[in-house]
Amino acid sequence: MTLRPSVVSPQSMKNLRPRNGGAQPQKRMVIDCRHESHWKAIHDVQVNGVVLRRRPIRAIETFFNNALEDVFKVKDLVCAQSRLRSELIKCLPIADDADDLRRKFLINDIANWMRVMITQSRSRDYRIRVCDALPTDFQSDPTALKMIISYRGLDVTFRQPKDSDERTVSPYGVMLFRGKSYEGPVEWRTKTSGEQPFYLTIEPHSKRRRIGI
Repeated sequence: MTLRPSVVSPQSMKNLRPRNGGAQPQKRMVIDCRHESHWKAIHDVQVNGVVLRRRPIRAIETFFNNALEDVFKVKDLVCAQSRLRSELIKCLPIADDADDLRRKFLINDIANWMRVMITQSRSRDYRIRVCDALPTDFQSDPTALKMIISYRGLDVTFRQPKDSDERTVSPYGVMLFRGKSYEGPVEWRTKTSGEQPFYLTIEPHSKRRRIGI
């Protein structure tokens, strides 16, 4: 297990005892992803986060080394899975056709994590923020689920709410955290390092319905 819940002491138990016959508060944890099936553990009452640590992908690293400045600029996309690839091609320009194959590696990698997110959230549209500003102080995300994908220059530190046990995931890393729509969301913060960091977040996006008069 990556991050266990806070230790329960006799003193803290005074505030944890159920009142009026209520249920005992549920302890939660963040787990390491060892198999694809572990992503669905995000719906388990004991789990509020899943993280995957992985090795750099050479083709993607070469793409970043040769990338234009526009690749690292902030982008904010809202789209369904069917439009993801075309939208990413627009916001990941290349200077030479030789980089097209390397860009495909990156796009395929992002699309793979998009499928994981779709499986766990069942939303139609998703908001993808590329290289957008992320919190540098601990906080829980206002959304139900947030996926953070770090490729270079971004460390993500997380913990259970107000816990002293903190863990950090460095690139390459994929994190799926529960937000404030769930009980006991994960608190996390980020720190950028080096020049030209590249990372993105994915979250479900629901359009507001227009109410007829």
